[in-house]
Amino acid sequence: MAKNSLERDRKMDYGIIRGHLNNMIDNFLSYTLTRTTSITRYNTRKFIIKQNVAEHAGNTTMIAMVFSDYFNSIGIKNDTEMVMRMAITHDNDEVVSGDLPHPAKYQYGDKSDKLRKAVDELNENIIEYMYGMIPHAELQKLYKENYRIYKKRKAIESKIVKLADCTDVIIYANNEIALGNKTTILEKRGATGRFNKLLKEIITNRDSSGN
Repeated sequence: MAKNSLERDRKMDYGIIRGHLNNMIDNFLSYTLTRTTSITRYNTRKFIIKQNVAEHAGNTTMIAMVFSDYFNSIGIKNDTEMVMRMAITHDNDEVVSGDLPHPAKYQYGDKSDKLRKAVDELNENIIEYMYGMIPHAELQKLYKENYRIYKKRKAIESKIVKLADCTDVIIYANNEIALGNKTTILEKRGATGRFNKLLKEIITNRDSSGN
């Protein structure tokens, strides 16, 4: 955030700051949180314990923080704050599209390709609308940029978040299997494959950059 913007905001009085916070509570935060807590993941499958998008985002953030700290400790440098910001908001675009089943997105060839493209275009509009509710231009820009960096999946921070995303699926599937729901073995298998691929990319990037 720009220094002059921060200095300007520090001079705001209580009434202006409270007005901005009330605006965010009544609009952006209410819009986002009421929807992410209402959207059930894996909505076309039977699960013993349901999980909503907000729960998944919280789990992913916890995992991502630990992974980020671990990678930093072994020389794979990354920005932990950016990782956590991406993780807690990584599925915010689902407030309208919902949690689309993985098979629909990837297992039907050209039709899945077209579906993903259409959803990506929809989600870009959703992000513009949702973050546009924040009464602070620099914050709008920050959140939109973090979303786009995550979706491109090129920055190491975005890969760590996706690694954490896969990990929550694995943990969730393990719990369901322990409770007797063997159908989640497929979710675990798919998430484990994605986890392994991402981890190799992160290590390869470390080795090629000389970190």
